[in-house]
Amino acid sequence: MQEHTDMTSFTNMDLESILPRMERRAENSLFPTERARILNLAGDLCFDAGQRERALVYYDQAIDIYLALGMYASVAAVCQKLVRLSPNVVRARCTLAWMAIARGQAREARERIVDYATAAVPRSDHRLARGHLRMMSEVADSPEVLEAVAEALQILGDQKGAERAHAAATGESLIERKLPEEPERRWEVVIDRMMSRRRN
Repeated sequence: MQEHTDMTSFTNMDLESILPRMERRAENSLFPTERARILNLAGDLCFDAGQRERALVYYDQAIDIYLALGMYASVAAVCQKLVRLSPNVVRARCTLAWMAIARGQAREARERIVDYATAAVPRSDHRLARGHLRMMSEVADSPEVLEAVAEALQILGDQKGAERAHAAATGESLIERKLPEEPERRWEVVIDRMMSRRRN
């Protein structure tokens, strides 16, 4: 056990000299994919050194770059790693739910949506999570996904949003869309909000 502690201390000392160089290299890279890869690696190094919060900053930057590039498989890979490494992370769960909706994977989307809401419960401010869930109800066409959104909104105490999503799922009424009608433009808005600095 002592050996592991010494290794972590050594890694933390080295981290302070390695990270600035990695940041410069990422900043100077001509290729966004290389920038994202370097930032993802910086996150791995921080996480291995026991600096979880610092790691999340690097992972977030990598996710944003991959989102901007439309590299959704890479987005999902980083998010899945985050969920494995940090069980209480919320933003990665939100992003995975969005990715499942975008791919039309209703069963996976349902699981990811409920997982996202459950992870958001301990947070005192549920407004951001409710906002994402309401956006999901505007984008989703699948009754199964809409039911999951209704369940998730109920978990977060948004009874009105839950009722609207449930009514849309059963065909009783349509969701009032605040997002653009054109699918491509709608997803641009969603991705922009996913990359917003206001994260949970």
